[in-house]
Amino acid sequence: MAFINEKIPAADREWFNSFQLKDPFTRKPLESRSWTIDRERNAFLVGLGGQGDYESDVPMYYALVWKGNVICMDTYSTGTGNVSSGIEMFWKITKIEAPGNLLQDHEQLVELIKESLDAKGFAGRRDCVTGVHFDYIATPGFAMGGVKQ
Repeated sequence: MAFINEKIPAADREWFNSFQLKDPFTRKPLESRSWTIDRERNAFLVGLGGQGDYESDVPMYYALVWKGNVICMDTYSTGTGNVSSGIEMFWKITKIEAPGNLLQDHEQLVELIKESLDAKGFAGRRDCVTGVHFDYIATPGFAMGGVKQ
């Protein structure tokens, strides 16, 4: 199975809430309605808030949950084209913070991040995206004892 974009089903809401994801600006619990999920690998990507345009000083913050761990990312993206003719997406991932227990899965983690952002597409629509490119991917930082959001 691969990542897909969907509304978070009511049946998954308790599991989603168990990760206690927070809005990075208000520190209130995240009330996301949609995610990019790969059920087979028990992984999902969700936007936490921010801007994230290439010209912006403020990143778009994402959380990737994988193997029961929260991985936090600072990202910037831009695109060329339009929804009708297709959009070419470009990403810069400037920060990746992961729990130390994922250190041995470093390469797999980076691939999972790329797959999830590719599947996310443009505004949660993959059907209008003709290509996804990664201009920069930070080396993940691994924190012993988990990641603080």
